[in-house]
Amino acid sequence: MTKPSAVGRVFLFPGQGRLHGAHLREAIQRPEDRAAAREVFEVVDGFARPFGMSTNDWWDRSGTADPEDAQPLGTPQLVMFAASIALSRTLMSQHAPPDALMGCSFGEIAAFVVAGAWTLADGVRAVCELESVLDKVRGSGGMLLLHENPDTVQGVIDTLRLPRVVISCRTGPYQTVISGPFEDLDMTASAARDLDIPTTRLPMVRCLSHHPEAAESADRYRARLTTIARAPFRIPVYSPCAGRWYTADDDLRLRLADNLRLPLDITSALHALARQGAGCFVECGYGGGLAQAAADTVQSTCVHNPLRPARHDRK
Repeated sequence: MTKPSAVGRVFLFPGQGRLHGAHLREAIQRPEDRAAAREVFEVVDGFARPFGMSTNDWWDRSGTADPEDAQPLGTPQLVMFAASIALSRTLMSQHAPPDALMGCSFGEIAAFVVAGAWTLADGVRAVCELESVLDKVRGSGGMLLLHENPDTVQGVIDTLRLPRVVISCRTGPYQTVISGPFEDLDMTASAARDLDIPTTRLPMVRCLSHHPEAAESADRYRARLTTIARAPFRIPVYSPCAGRWYTADDDLRLRLADNLRLPLDITSALHALARQGAGCFVECGYGGGLAQAAADTVQSTCVHNPLRPARHDRK
């Protein structure tokens, strides 16, 4: 299955934004669902151990611990991945499976697993290999969210004459993410403040991402995934990077690596899904950015984020 005959409910899987919102075990109420979710974290840790990474016992410490705070390499990313898998499984145990999935960058790893194309072990390996590759370029740059439309943001970049700063992700009418060296992002943030444009740092990203200068990292990442095979999709997956449904002919390893060097257009992807009948978007993970993007972009739909219900739930 590569393209659904009808799109109603879509699960959204976030990228590496920020681990904030309600803790997963607080959002999952039924004891049997909590037990299943905890098992996901335990299995993820088992698969990650050979890479020297883990969720660092996050499930048991989630009432007090911040996975972003001085954690070992890979911990925040494994927490985000495990949370997406656990939450999607919980939702599917309570309701029918979604009609489609869409992952944002890093979130495509979870989407491939939930869709049945990759095993959970494959997904954990993809997370760990990604962090190993990016660790080599850690500190080369970052990402900054500007709460403004892309045209205005591009105008700021052009005025400042910052050729290494690029628009890396269009996430809504007034959400534009840029990528570039830290000093250039600081200059952009300062100019944005002068124009009364709010900005938000993405602390989990400390390298150039969705950036043409990340092409070498993308090649190294794909090379590390060469032995991962794929199965047919049980649930169709839409790509905001390719701007289309994935097909049986797609090399998912190459498509995943493309996220390091190519921009994302989540706004267009949400519109495309809405045109095909999507009436409900559910964000499976932390951050809340995708739920907010869906609420702002496709205003006639139901939007739900179990980990940030107060702000994002809307019918």
